[in-house]
Amino acid sequence: MQLSGPSIIPTMSTSAVILLHGYGANGSDLIPIGEALSAEFSQTAFFAPNAPTEIFSQGYEWFSLNDYNPQQLTLDYLNVLQKRAMYQVDLVKNYILNVVETCHIPLDKIIIGGFSQGGLMAFLTAYSMSEKCAGVMGLSAVPLVHPVPYCFSTSVLLTHGGLDSVVPPIAMNISKETLEKMNQPVQTFCSKRMEHNIDNTCLEQIRLFLKKQF
Repeated sequence: MQLSGPSIIPTMSTSAVILLHGYGANGSDLIPIGEALSAEFSQTAFFAPNAPTEIFSQGYEWFSLNDYNPQQLTLDYLNVLQKRAMYQVDLVKNYILNVVETCHIPLDKIIIGGFSQGGLMAFLTAYSMSEKCAGVMGLSAVPLVHPVPYCFSTSVLLTHGGLDSVVPPIAMNISKETLEKMNQPVQTFCSKRMEHNIDNTCLEQIRLFLKKQF
């Protein structure tokens, strides 16, 4: 199976951002980030693949959340979600390697990011690669609770909403602690009035992160 979804690919692409959407959404939900930033990053390609499992019309998931309850996010349950996510890592990894091959963009010029459950997919995929990517972004991400094998250090941006009732703000701190155990440099940003979405203040943090990493 091959992933597919919307993309913005300049004629002269020297870098790329992979955006992995959240539960029940699709690539069209995140490609507006690329649309908002493409003028400034005119040589950066943006890719937003759809997750592999369609759960309703035009709505996809990377892994099942049928038993998800934001009021009962125990570490044991979050570890279960991490194990579920691992089953889809190879699909995302192969998608990124195809971008490397077809667009001739080296992995160290590619940022891997994701929103909500896509954020956890971004963490797991980035550290499954045999080479270093340009950076990792976890946007209101389902947290990484268990350190994973890694062979490099790369910068990580974590953003979250202070009013997020879907993935509570504590998730960002959990990811931060795990990533720091893995010796990864992490920067965090909490938009205090934001719920489970990406507002303009977070978009600005993404812009600054891309500018620094590229």
